[in-house]
Amino acid sequence: MKTAFKLIGELGYPDVKFPEFARTYTGAQQHPAMTLLVAECDGVVVGLASISRRPQLRLGGDLITIDELVISDRFRGSGIGNAILERVKSMCVELGARRLELETTRTRESYKRRFYVKNGFSETNLAVMRIDFARQ
Repeated sequence: MKTAFKLIGELGYPDVKFPEFARTYTGAQQHPAMTLLVAECDGVVVGLASISRRPQLRLGGDLITIDELVISDRFRGSGIGNAILERVKSMCVELGARRLELETTRTRESYKRRFYVKNGFSETNLAVMRIDFARQ
């Protein structure tokens, strides 16, 4: 779990505290709508994806969302991210999902490298609106 925690920092969230991360990670493992995928190299976690599944009325079926996807800096470009995305896409087919989506920022290296576009995603024109209760 400590390595997964470090990956969240590499994803760009250095302010996450370990106790909160550990509690949420355990909760995600036990939550029926969540799936955590980890990639290991020589017994060390080098990649992490959290996936959620929920019904969407407008889709007439399930939406699967990649909530976090991160590969350790040392292992980026090695195909691990592609392998995780292929596994997620297979899950979507197996589960009969109607859509797979994720949020990213245009400043991330993965966005600049068109990583998601190369893996079959298309960018939408949606605006993300939020209220961040954790920071109030």
